Amino acid sequence: MSSQAVCASFSFRYTWNEGPTWVAAENAFFFSNFVAGSASGGDIIKYTPGGSCESFIKDVGCNGLAVSNDGNLLAACQQNRAIVRFDLKTKQMTVVADRLGTEMLDTPNDLVQHSNGSIYFTNPPNELAGRPQGVGPSVLRIDPMGKLTKISDGNFNGIALSPDERTLYVVRSEIWSLDAQGVPSTKRAMFSNNGDGMAVDCAGNVYVDGKIFQADGTQIGSWGAGTNLAFGGPDGKTVLVAGSGKTVRELKMNLPGLP
Repeated sequence: MSSQAVCASFSFRYTWNEGPTWVAAENAFFFSNFVAGSASGGDIIKYTPGGSCESFIKDVGCNGLAVSNDGNLLAACQQNRAIVRFDLKTKQMTVVADRLGTEMLDTPNDLVQHSNGSIYFTNPPNELAGRPQGVGPSVLRIDPMGKLTKISDGNFNGIALSPDERTLYVVRSEIWSLDAQGVPSTKRAMFSNNGDGMAVDCAGNVYVDGKIFQADGTQIGSWGAGTNLAFGGPDGKTVLVAGSGKTVRELKMNLPGLP
């Protein structure tokens, strides 16, 4: 693969880049720019491969992003402690979930959507910044009808699905088997207990903590330093790596992957 810096001349307003995703309808990557550990502040940046970076939505305070099934943008946001949906035409935000029963979410960190509509996300306390704890560190699921349930307790981070959507990977300890409805059943230990975000290619290989693993946990390569990454581009073979800090770089791969 080849690597090159992007957004090098762009003036980021905040100190940390995170959570990239590819939105095919926009022919662009989107990622978050915010202050790690802060309860508020943060922009969503749009990067068009071969083009430039731009501030797309300002002052929303979000972290992980994911393309929604309808081609818009889902976001895990620490500022309002919620999972939200952005309409990319109007830039309007709709709250998808912000409470489990009477308990507030903490600071949702990363998320992914199943083809059946389920949304899986992690909920660490990283950006509480003195605010009261809510649900507590955990991984949760929003089912296709909008019901929120807790899958497991733990201070998790990145999250991703396998290409066949039968496996849910959670950085920092867990791999869950999913049934046909996307409901988690059995779990086993994650082969990498370190790292932040992750990505999965179309062969089922998992990219986490700078390394590339086969689905059975065998390491087969590496992709270098970075906080989070996502596949995209017209052929799915471009990878955008965000972080650490304000670094953003673009990798060219020899096989496609998931956004």
